[in-house]
Amino acid sequence: MSHEIAVLAVPGVQLLDVCGPLDVFAEANRLLKRQVYTSKVISVGGLVVHASSGVRLAADMVLTETADYTPHTFLIAGAPGIDSFVPDAATLDSLTGLCERSKRFGSVCSGALLLARTGMLAGKRVTTHWACAGALAALYPTITLDADALCITDGRVRTAAGVTSGLDLALRLVEEDLGREIAADIAAQLVMFFRRPVSQAHFVRSNRLSLNGRSALQELQRWVIAHIDVVRTVAEMAEHMNISERHLSRLFRQEAGITPGQWLERERVAKVKQLLEQKAQPAKTLAMQCGFSGADVMRRVFSRVTGMTPAAYGKLNRAKERNENN
Repeated sequence: MSHEIAVLAVPGVQLLDVCGPLDVFAEANRLLKRQVYTSKVISVGGLVVHASSGVRLAADMVLTETADYTPHTFLIAGAPGIDSFVPDAATLDSLTGLCERSKRFGSVCSGALLLARTGMLAGKRVTTHWACAGALAALYPTITLDADALCITDGRVRTAAGVTSGLDLALRLVEEDLGREIAADIAAQLVMFFRRPVSQAHFVRSNRLSLNGRSALQELQRWVIAHIDVVRTVAEMAEHMNISERHLSRLFRQEAGITPGQWLERERVAKVKQLLEQKAQPAKTLAMQCGFSGADVMRRVFSRVTGMTPAAYGKLNRAKERNENN
């Protein structure tokens, strides 16, 4: 049985969002010596898509030709500036139809912003590139956004965080279809983690995450970061701004796409990472400097946010430094 994978490439598409996942499926075919997967690239208009890199991508079909087309899996690839791509009613109808007819559908990177326009993500738990997370949460409040996750499955919906995580998503789809062993073999052949030992938070630049939103919220964030060792609760943050916790939560949801509690946890984790990158320190000392109530709490939160323990992160960072110095 062949699984057809269809990927929508909008003008200015990020080429890796398309080619990365398709190479994973092609590797499955090569390893199994049979064509389990076939692929099609769909364009919005015309059979040549100009990617963000300047490379021209040949599409197999145009969106207007898909009324009777039913792929097994339909994905929307991301593109820089995809939020400014405003589809007309016919385009949205075609996208919605592809989602409805496919066994599973989803997006890679900022493609979630276009997919959300169809309404097919309402009530679903999804992820997207961290830089798009705030916009997605603000524009589509019925979506449950997990800005930490690299990949998420919710029913028929599959979403990937950003660019290279499209490969992670494709591996998971292969695992669904063909089993863990084949997916692990593909990861080995492509020299990539079968399960990356980090979450998306590992890649977020702390200043980009911390300093967004209204000026008053920015001032609060700067104050918390400067006093991360003593600020313990969201209530203290709200008191600093002289507003209610509920109002503070609304501000964070609107401006950052996360709750103040989630932001505070991430900043604590960011501080732990910063200190570990400077030198190895006892867990108890790290916890105290970063505002955690204890070393065990720090380990649990750090592991949940990053996908690894503080000790593992420290070893990984030291190994990276050794490699760079050799």
